[in-house]
Amino acid sequence: MKSKLSLVGRYTLLSLVLIIGSVTALSILHMRVAESITERLAGQHLEAQMAATANRLSAFLDNRIYQLETLSRHPAMPLYLAYTEAVPDGVQELVRVEADSPDLYGILFFDATDSLIQVVAGQAASGPPYWGTENWSLADLPRVQKNNTEIIGPALPRAGQPGWLLIRQPLGYLFDESAEGAVGLHVRLASLTEQIRTENLAGVVRPYLRAPGGALLDPTGTAVPRQPAGLVRGPEVFPGWHIDYVITAADILSPLRNAQLGMYGLACLMALGTVLLFWALARSLRRRIDRLVQGAEAFSSGDLHFQLDVPGPRKDEIDQVAYAFNAMAQRLREMIQRTIQVEKMAVLGEFATGVAHEVRNPLATIKLTVQALERREADMRRRGLLQDVEGEIDRLNRVVGDLLDYGRPVAAEPEHFEVRRAFRQAVAMTSSRARELGITVTASGDSRLLLYANPDQVSQCLVNLLSNAIEACGGVRGAGGSVRLRAHREGARIRVDVTDDGIGVAPDVLPRVTEPFFTTRAKGTGLGLSITRQLVQLNGGEMNIESEPGEGTTVTLLLPASDHVNNLQKHYHADTNTDY
Repeated sequence: MKSKLSLVGRYTLLSLVLIIGSVTALSILHMRVAESITERLAGQHLEAQMAATANRLSAFLDNRIYQLETLSRHPAMPLYLAYTEAVPDGVQELVRVEADSPDLYGILFFDATDSLIQVVAGQAASGPPYWGTENWSLADLPRVQKNNTEIIGPALPRAGQPGWLLIRQPLGYLFDESAEGAVGLHVRLASLTEQIRTENLAGVVRPYLRAPGGALLDPTGTAVPRQPAGLVRGPEVFPGWHIDYVITAADILSPLRNAQLGMYGLACLMALGTVLLFWALARSLRRRIDRLVQGAEAFSSGDLHFQLDVPGPRKDEIDQVAYAFNAMAQRLREMIQRTIQVEKMAVLGEFATGVAHEVRNPLATIKLTVQALERREADMRRRGLLQDVEGEIDRLNRVVGDLLDYGRPVAAEPEHFEVRRAFRQAVAMTSSRARELGITVTASGDSRLLLYANPDQVSQCLVNLLSNAIEACGGVRGAGGSVRLRAHREGARIRVDVTDDGIGVAPDVLPRVTEPFFTTRAKGTGLGLSITRQLVQLNGGEMNIESEPGEGTTVTLLLPASDHVNNLQKHYHADTNTDY
């Protein structure tokens, strides 16, 4: 039977309903505010503002053109081209007065070849062409013509030099159309661009000045590197010069302020509702999690028969965790039983090996003797009896062989698994005895390392080693002490160290500790380390023991790493051209 909607699914559904409802309400409110803003910005006020900005720009340019015409029409101005010393003082004073305008850098005179001849600097003059003409040129600048007036530029600000444009007219064109030369006003670019400012729609409309050549200038005369999104083409103020603008929704608009207050209020209600909802859900969860905590405490105390009460079918993730907990306890009990069985089989194997050694040799001698007697026996009845004895000897030999085969350990069936799996099982199985003796068991290193071995046999090895280490610590201290598990990579293998600070092993005893039935403890069987060494060797590993009397013991296991085995397999199949 399929489970109902999971706990996470219910929480997700409730959250989605709350979020979707809130977003929908906010979207409707935002749409209404956006419509109000659009209607306000699309009205006559915006058109009037753009028209006023265009008029300011046109008036500025008209004033500069009128100022230029005053100079270009003066009959004495051509004298600046060739007879500067002949220019009357009154004309020079007129030019200086015009050049001192705050909107100008100065007044420039050009000959028929467009070469700069004379420069009259104003109060704002700086840089070329007033302090040298090396970095000043009209080449590559855009030019537009309207009637007899030519606008050259703009030259954008760069390398510490201000931006400018040149408004130029030919000299004396009213009196002699064949006159050669021209006079120009060297205009500050910022004086032109600051005319595009907006007063009533500040924060709502951002105006820009589109210059010939495509340059987009802001009110400070700085070129905008990227065209803003939503740029609208505005009115033309001079051939090639336009006012462009971007409409933006600013915080100063009253409809947006009202909308924000509404959003804040709705957000507060949402937060309150969310807190109340999850508070109620948390109370329900706390009661159910307490059951899991109770089971974990019972399990950690060594009660492997504890079962969580999970009535009915699996409803959600917490019930699934409870089922998994019960299944884990059952599998651990089965693993312990299998471990005990493996130890029994190991003892039987050692016993069978001893029996085979002690029984088969006498049986072989007896059989040879019986065969010799049989060959010399003439009495058929006695020969038959000797043959029966020989048959019984063979049967007894087969029984010993069967016992020996049964007691031999089963070959390892390796698989890929994480070392922390064996760590957890070993610590769990020895935690009860460690608590009794007051021994602290810790694990460190990279728990994600992968082994390629039989996980049950590796776990059994670690249990044997931990048990010995715990007993060694308890024997020297009575209470207290520590046992440390550590795993790390060492070349193509995984190194697992089991270290204790117990009584240690004497140097003369150390070589014999892995022999079957050898033990220094009164209640020991002498099979733990021998079984551990046998299982490690069956899994393609090695075991080393280092110890100092009174200082402790370190047992090192070197087991195959999972990725090393995979690389060897891939290399082998690549060489033999066989499908993996």
